[in-house]
Amino acid sequence: MRGDNGDWSEFPVGAVAFLAGVYGRTIDVGGVPGDFPGHDPQVLGLGDSTG
Repeated sequence: MRGDNGDWSEFPVGAVAFLAGVYGRTIDVGGVPGDFPGHDPQVLGLGDSTG
């Protein structure tokens, strides 16, 4: 992953594990707001309603 300052960070996991770690807050990614992805993150399909 490339940060805002141009430095690269490597994470020793695959893409799915990385995303799960970011959403589960077990992987800290510099530059991502501390409250990301919020208190109740949801993954919705194309036909799912958000409201």
